[in-house]
Amino acid sequence: MRFSALTDLGLVRKNNEDSLLARDSEVGPVPNLFIVADGMGGHVGGEYASAFVVSKIPELLEKRDKAEPIADAMLFVTDRTNKALCQISRNDKRLHGMGSTLVMTAVCDGEAHVINVGDSRLYRFDGTLQQITRDHSLVDEMVAKGKLTKEDPFYASNKNIITRAMGITASVEADYFCVPAEPGNRLLLCSDGLSGMVSDEQIEAVLKETEETAEAAGRLMQMAKDNGGADNISIILIDL
Repeated sequence: MRFSALTDLGLVRKNNEDSLLARDSEVGPVPNLFIVADGMGGHVGGEYASAFVVSKIPELLEKRDKAEPIADAMLFVTDRTNKALCQISRNDKRLHGMGSTLVMTAVCDGEAHVINVGDSRLYRFDGTLQQITRDHSLVDEMVAKGKLTKEDPFYASNKNIITRAMGITASVEADYFCVPAEPGNRLLLCSDGLSGMVSDEQIEAVLKETEETAEAAGRLMQMAKDNGGADNISIILIDL
């Protein structure tokens, strides 16, 4: 396994509310752990929320039984992290209303276990690019229900309205996916600072053309900035 983890302010924002964790060593019952969290709630709240998510999850995983099924452990710590973040938000007026997206994966025995809350994404590349996670956003849910198309101007102008986030309410529904992760596959975790600036077709082209892990991640980062860099940009690229 090789990986590259990058985060950048972008060209518009004054602070970086994204946080990353990239660890290729054991964390409780998982053999490795990769997380992208995109905070919201202003300068203080957004930075706090995403940093809390990427620190609390591994802390809780370390306390789990090593024999616990990976999916059970990941869903449990997601729930507990959400509850803890929500409680802090309610107790501290400076942090009231803060929240964070979450996308994380652990790769084990030829499978990627994936958790998603919000609109940060995980893609799998096996020669073609597939978005594994589903965006929890207003417009994407409207598309799924057939009420909107991605070509509608309303889609582009409202894509930042998300319908689920860590820390907003005491209970949050996290999506869980288990997908093949075979030698030669690439996994890409990112915040919407990448996916909102760079099309899936452009991402796929970079992953096809650039074999070296760090170079490919760097090219994606630069492309997001060249296309406007309107948000914080976070990327974890994993080569299996």
